[in-house]
Amino acid sequence: MATGVEPLGEEDYDIDVGIIFNILKDEHDPVGIKKVVFDILDAVYQRNVEIKRPCVRVQYKKAGEKVYHIDLAIYSYDKNKRLYIAKGFPGSSSDKKIWEVSEPYQLKELIKAKIKDELDRDQFRRVIRYLKRWKDYNFSSEGTERPTGIALTALCYNLFSVEKNIVLTSSGRNYKYNDLKALLNVVSNILSSFSWWDNTISVILPVKPYNNLFEKMSNNQMLNFKQKLETLKKTLELAMQEMQITKACMHLQGVFGSNFPTS
Repeated sequence: MATGVEPLGEEDYDIDVGIIFNILKDEHDPVGIKKVVFDILDAVYQRNVEIKRPCVRVQYKKAGEKVYHIDLAIYSYDKNKRLYIAKGFPGSSSDKKIWEVSEPYQLKELIKAKIKDELDRDQFRRVIRYLKRWKDYNFSSEGTERPTGIALTALCYNLFSVEKNIVLTSSGRNYKYNDLKALLNVVSNILSSFSWWDNTISVILPVKPYNNLFEKMSNNQMLNFKQKLETLKKTLELAMQEMQITKACMHLQGVFGSNFPTS
């Protein structure tokens, strides 16, 4: 997707990898297949492996410090060649151990089809990365307080619009992209997506299983998300009013972190 960001603080790189087994999902237990993958990976000394609900996670360390982890999503097919992802833990109840229909390829193609121009798509990806860095800097990684990367991606898919200006040069007509305005527009549109009566928000994954990507957030967590978005919006507006780039970027450090460039 080309929308990853560098980790902050003690967090590590999050790498997602899909493993597709050429098996029929009705002939195999989803957690049983995940256990096979777990056993093979866990056989290697000093490698931390755990089964999570949507994946098998492998944690890599260097000198005792976390460097990166790989989340291995396990897939299989049905008789019609539709793709399913294995969900559940070994200790889960039977109704939680499921093969869930999934369309990772279709999601990537949807985004590519919606934004056909490559440079426009690059701006779309940058806006997603800005929001991901903002959420990493402003939310705890523990629990469900922090919006997920896929939720922010789906919001951008629904609400993003290209912001660019025509620039005439000796070589002809070019475009100068305005990422600040594009990000401000998306943030404003996200705020408008909150329910006015209870400050909740939902966004549906645009491919199967069409689930609400904010379903794990409590109402208080959604309100906190909204309030931090309002702070982000005010900061972006303040930066837009500044005539000097350095001053504008210093405002942005307040929402993106001290390593945000000032020139």
